[in-house]
Amino acid sequence: MAGRQIASVPKPNLVKGDTVVLLRGKEKGKRGVVKAVFPKDGTATVEGLNVVKRHTKQGQDASRSAGIFEKEAPIPLSALMVIDPKTNLPTRVRRVRQADGSSVRVSVRSGEQLLVPTKVN
Repeated sequence: MAGRQIASVPKPNLVKGDTVVLLRGKEKGKRGVVKAVFPKDGTATVEGLNVVKRHTKQGQDASRSAGIFEKEAPIPLSALMVIDPKTNLPTRVRRVRQADGSSVRVSVRSGEQLLVPTKVN
């Protein structure tokens, strides 16, 4: 029996810190900032979008309190589109190889390079 091949997960075009717009659903057209991307699941959580309520019991030790908490649920990557920094409109993302061999994200709408947002502490 030959070894099983593991399907590779394509690199998502969204990164943490991107501003995105929701393309479908009850909150269609709303914008938010990506909090986390889950490539294996094909989802991402966006600040202020797809907020759900979670009812929790108190934990054994007092580490987890009881109550009703609101949190962002994951959204499929196909339902999100990056906002072009130049035109402030939704755009598709293309990956372009540079001369040094690295790849960068480029906006299809304007041709502008999409920079990876820096971490703010």
